[in-house]
Amino acid sequence: MKNFSPLLFSLKFQLIAFVIVVPIAALWGKVECYSLGLGMIVFVLPNLYFTYYAFRFRGARHAAWIKQSFMWGQMGKLSLTAVCFALIFRFVQPLNVMALFTGFCLMLILQCWLARKVANTFAETTSE
Repeated sequence: MKNFSPLLFSLKFQLIAFVIVVPIAALWGKVECYSLGLGMIVFVLPNLYFTYYAFRFRGARHAAWIKQSFMWGQMGKLSLTAVCFALIFRFVQPLNVMALFTGFCLMLILQCWLARKVANTFAETTSE
C-alpha cells in the first residue's frame, strides 16, 4: 500500500454514505432530504480540505511542515464549516434544521470510524 491516499480513502466512504443515506431521507420528505444532504456536504468539504493539508508531507525530515500543515488544515476546516453553515442558513429556504444537523452528525460518526481505519492502515504500512 505504498500509494495509500487518506484523502481518496475518506472520500470513497463518505460518498458511499451520501449515496445510501440521502435517497432514504427522500422517504422522509423533500425538504428533509436536501437538508440532510447539505448537512453531509457541510461536513465532507471542510474535512477533505483538512485531509489534503494534513497529509501533504510525510517523514521525520518534514516534521515542521507537517505541524504547520495540520494547523493550516484545521483553521481552514473550521472556517469553511462556519462559512458553509452561514451560507445555508442565509440562502436555503425552507430548511429543516434537525435534518441538516442529523446529516452533519452522521458524517461526524463516519469520520471517527474512518480516522481509526486510516491510522491502522498507516501503522500497517510503516511496519512492513
